Amino acid sequence: MKLLKYIRGSKFSLSENFAQKIQRRLNIKIFNKDLFEEAFTHSSANLKNSTGQIINFERLEFLGDALLTSIVAEFLFEYYPYAKEGELTKLRAKIVSRSKLNEIGKQMCLFEFAKISNHHKNFGEDIHGNLLESLIGAIFIDKGYNKTKSYVINKIILRYIDIKNLDKIVLSHKAFLIEWGQKEKKEIEFLTQESGKVGLKSNYSSEIFLENKLLIKSKDTSKKRAEEKAAKIAVRILKLRPEKSQNKYG
Repeated sequence: MKLLKYIRGSKFSLSENFAQKIQRRLNIKIFNKDLFEEAFTHSSANLKNSTGQIINFERLEFLGDALLTSIVAEFLFEYYPYAKEGELTKLRAKIVSRSKLNEIGKQMCLFEFAKISNHHKNFGEDIHGNLLESLIGAIFIDKGYNKTKSYVINKIILRYIDIKNLDKIVLSHKAFLIEWGQKEKKEIEFLTQESGKVGLKSNYSSEIFLENKLLIKSKDTSKKRAEEKAAKIAVRILKLRPEKSQNKYG
């Protein structure tokens, strides 16, 4: 029995070809076709229903985000029966991190289905993860929790996440580098500042100093991205590796 019914003030016009393409590519049977078009509609499309309500994937993205966190938590709780709360929290963060969701959304080619004002416009990497979350939200409303859980586990987690080597994934190279410096009693310093603009976006330059000596310098369109990019290169230069997994959870 359906616990939720999805009601909208107006119908979308979704071609059978588009619906069939989604079903074939994502390996999922769609019942509410209008719902899935909403799941792939970006705010730039400026669509509204008959009551003037804006229609885009943002509400479904919010719902999908919450569902994904819950499903991943339950999955890890069962998969690692001896892991402590703090360890489970770290493992979950590696799966639901923005960078990982962006990567998965891109591998699933979700952007190909996106209804936006201009496909040539740069929407940034987050669009891929946002579409993934909105897709999960749509599946939940269309099929309920159990089928959503099954889809997330079998079609997303087990297909795109290397669970056995999850402990080796570095969530933040900056944090990893700082932690290494503290452990080895080596001074690590980040110096990041704005360095002009690229188009309409600000450009940031990040320098990493090791024992007061410049190790690496990198640039990107945000302070966080510049620091992470520089840290990733620094980790490679220093030939550092995350601690190898020793199957401590199983």
